[in-house]
Amino acid sequence: MMKLKEQLEKINDVQINEAFVNQVEGLYNKKIPDDVKKIISISSETVFYDDRPLLRGLSNSEIINAKDDLDVDFVSMLLLPIFDLGDNDFVTFDFSDNSWFLFNIVEEVKFKKAACISMYL
Repeated sequence: MMKLKEQLEKINDVQINEAFVNQVEGLYNKKIPDDVKKIISISSETVFYDDRPLLRGLSNSEIINAKDDLDVDFVSMLLLPIFDLGDNDFVTFDFSDNSWFLFNIVEEVKFKKAACISMYL
């Protein structure tokens, strides 16, 4: 198991997955900040982290297909789901103000706004 906190400390070493980033930018019709590009480029597959119980990084497919898989229209809300915390809560990047939110997919509510992702670890 990996620790997300350690992975984020080494984020500058992550190679940006340009093809995936372009796909996400096209879907959302928004430019992604460089730090978020690196975070979504950590792995194309699902990654489980041991920083918190149930913390997992979504695969590229899960991010792109979140509307169908989770029955939530993240694109229209300008929320990019990146990490699953369990209990229907996801760490999302909010394109509307370039911040991070926890988002509950059952209640469809944003909560715990943060300026950086490390606030959730």
